[in-house]
Amino acid sequence: MNLYEWLKANQFAGFKVDQARLKRASDIRSAKKPNTECRLNGDYVVETTMNSYAVLWEITPHGENAVVRPSCTCPDWADRGRYSNLLCKHLLSAALQNDDLFAAVTSLKPVSADIVFPAKEEKQNVEQVEDFNEHVRREISKAVSSLAENVLAVLKEGYVPFLLGPTGVGKTSAIRQVALATQSLLIEHAGADSFTDSDLVGVEMPSGKRMPGPIGNALTHAREMGEPVLLFLDEFLRYNSRAQESLMRLLLPIPAEITRVMGISHDGAIRATSAPFWGDEWAPAESVLIVLAANPWGNVPDPALVRRTVPIMVGFDNSVAGLFSQKTRAAIDLSWKGTADGSLPLPIEYGELARAQSADDPAILARYHNRLMALDPAAAKGFETLLFNLGAKS
Repeated sequence: MNLYEWLKANQFAGFKVDQARLKRASDIRSAKKPNTECRLNGDYVVETTMNSYAVLWEITPHGENAVVRPSCTCPDWADRGRYSNLLCKHLLSAALQNDDLFAAVTSLKPVSADIVFPAKEEKQNVEQVEDFNEHVRREISKAVSSLAENVLAVLKEGYVPFLLGPTGVGKTSAIRQVALATQSLLIEHAGADSFTDSDLVGVEMPSGKRMPGPIGNALTHAREMGEPVLLFLDEFLRYNSRAQESLMRLLLPIPAEITRVMGISHDGAIRATSAPFWGDEWAPAESVLIVLAANPWGNVPDPALVRRTVPIMVGFDNSVAGLFSQKTRAAIDLSWKGTADGSLPLPIEYGELARAQSADDPAILARYHNRLMALDPAAAKGFETLLFNLGAKS
């Protein structure tokens, strides 16, 4: 029995066979006869070279199963097939030509990738999928709640938390939990270089109509309504220097004795700022909670900003990655390390993992790869190479 016959007898172990590719596979021959060997670690390996591409079938006995991991360096497999388990013509040809499959292997049931399911579980049912997806969502929720607790602890001490971490790590979700916990009106704003201090605080039109920005809204509501406000300024480092200077005035409360000198009738500390086309704006300090957030791998924070805040480094929670298969964990780790060192434009985010249907859902890497290709094709190719070298083949 050759490798192809063994796989076919077991419904190809979850791999897909396209008839057109199968026909082309029967027409090509390897540069050398596929070599089958048994390595010291118990793996059976079928390898050869076709059209200058390296073709490998790796088979690892595991109880009553045999885990099957194919790989080929051709574009059909590397760019498309490995994300959908669609075998390329080179892998099919090697399987057809291999006639030296050990009898010890043919008695086992092959399963694809590196997730081993018991032999009785032919397919993962809907309940199992929902259970896994719910488990992932629970772990992500725990990570977000832990971050929210850290932010609350800093706020209770009277300081301004400064969350430093990439997009997709739960910063916004955590701040929304904080707003609920403190029963505050949440006002969010994301930084951009085009915003001026007037855009943020407000503008008074020649007609006398006043058009408040997010800062003006927050301070006015806290002062006039007497209700707590949580002001969340995301992507803070994207604001231009003039806007940042205006915003940093808010971070340090002004003591009561100074407010009297400023002509403001209030018994306690205040937060205050101003803008050319708006004038001065203020609110009681105890009524305005402020949280900042930014990507730590963009612009360097001003030392004055760091002195006025309590930085909180926000990273990926390993308990979430631990739910996934070895290859997906490797991909997650690479994506976060690559984002940190600047070689990749974005990581595999919590939001993406929350959509996973299994521990080895190929759609996760497929969607991430598509995003990389849209942003930086060279980075996408580099990511593929690193993942392949780690042996985390999809």
